[in-house]
Amino acid sequence: MKRISLLLSLFAFAFTACDKDQDMYKVLPADQVTAPVLKAHNPIVITLENLKTSTTFKWNVADFGVPAAVEYKLYASYGTATPLLVSSAFGDSLDVKLEDLNKKLIQLGVVPNQAANVSFTLKASISSKYDEVSSSALSVNITAFKPLYPDHVYMIGSEFGAWNWSSPGIAELTPVNGKEGQFWCVRYFSDPSNGFKWCNQKAWSGDFFSLGTDVGFTTHDGNAFVPAAGMYIVYVDYTVSKITIEPAKVYGMGNCFGGWNTGQYPLSVVGNKMRITTTAAGELRLYANSTASSIGGDWWRMEFVVLNGKIEYRGNGGDQERANVAAGKVITLDFNAGTGTIE
Repeated sequence: MKRISLLLSLFAFAFTACDKDQDMYKVLPADQVTAPVLKAHNPIVITLENLKTSTTFKWNVADFGVPAAVEYKLYASYGTATPLLVSSAFGDSLDVKLEDLNKKLIQLGVVPNQAANVSFTLKASISSKYDEVSSSALSVNITAFKPLYPDHVYMIGSEFGAWNWSSPGIAELTPVNGKEGQFWCVRYFSDPSNGFKWCNQKAWSGDFFSLGTDVGFTTHDGNAFVPAAGMYIVYVDYTVSKITIEPAKVYGMGNCFGGWNTGQYPLSVVGNKMRITTTAAGELRLYANSTASSIGGDWWRMEFVVLNGKIEYRGNGGDQERANVAAGKVITLDFNAGTGTIE
């Protein structure tokens, strides 16, 4: 009898201990969690010489009241731009490559070669079930480095110059106005089995089929391939080492189409061309856009016009010469040939 009583007592003790352990390890409410604290960081000057090195951010860890692994995400913000995730880590420190940090700074709008105060915030979490806890912002004085972006990007392939650099059929990408390192073009791809690639000069030297991140296309055997025949916009962005290929988005703009709202007057794909009809008289203005672009409502950064039967791209230039059109005119664009008609 004493033995049974002893076993029952031990069981009751173990059960009570488990209850106490559960209470002891209960996740604290978000307002009671000890937030992480970013430690002061010395000024950072990014140069060509140290671009491949790293800098270390350190912090006092967060306390959620449980012995769980805490993930920390470091965000950078500057001006009115949306904060960008820099990197993440477990522990109490994070090594960030200056080259990667520099790309984020350029995206945020930090002017290269000029010291700027950039804010960093650390967000801590133990699970998606619980709210993140943020540190106070830490201001770090940083001088970004101006990347050495190419002046030109060309696309060559079976359908673009027949792999011959002297052919006029090679596609020259257009710079995005005021956005260094970003280029675009619209082309019709007739056969997805035909490969293509890019180069910064019209020669077999430094050619490439990827910059690191590929969106909307595949690569194999040293070439790039679209998923299906169609009209695509190709967007090459050196600032984030990314190439995006997606169905082309081209629009009319201005009085001859009905107004000045972006994204309201799309051109239709007809065969291997694009087409739109004017609804009123006015200056003919046209532009392209891509989900990969950072132009926002500044549609003129990817603007072009039709003059004397040719498509003329604005690129990094100023306002272009205008063609005035009447209502009911059909605008047809052949991007592969570089021509346009107004009929």
